[in-house]
Amino acid sequence: MATRTAGQKEFLCILPDKPNVLDIRKRVKSIHYEGIQPLIKSGRLVAGGAMFDTHPGEGEDALFKGSMIVYTGENEEEVRVLIDNDIYARSGVWDLDRVQIVPEYKSAVREPMD
Repeated sequence: MATRTAGQKEFLCILPDKPNVLDIRKRVKSIHYEGIQPLIKSGRLVAGGAMFDTHPGEGEDALFKGSMIVYTGENEEEVRVLIDNDIYARSGVWDLDRVQIVPEYKSAVREPMD
């Protein structure tokens, strides 16, 4: 796990999808996962996942409504660059006009689901 430097804070980011982008999301998903690996290794992306309209049942397709990511950085502008450089932003999946960046955030618990 990477060590954070002095001055870095956590930013909770809510990244809504644009309407009708499921096909684009699926097409660039592997590029997204590949692109976030260096951010995870460096400690810049410390938590994240998909947001759904409802949790999909077994065998059902997920109805995505966006993503939630916790980035670390020194300021909101630095985090905005990380968001803007993600393939989901560049390919038009995320609705960048509706992104919420919460700078007053600090995670107390991070436990992955099985």
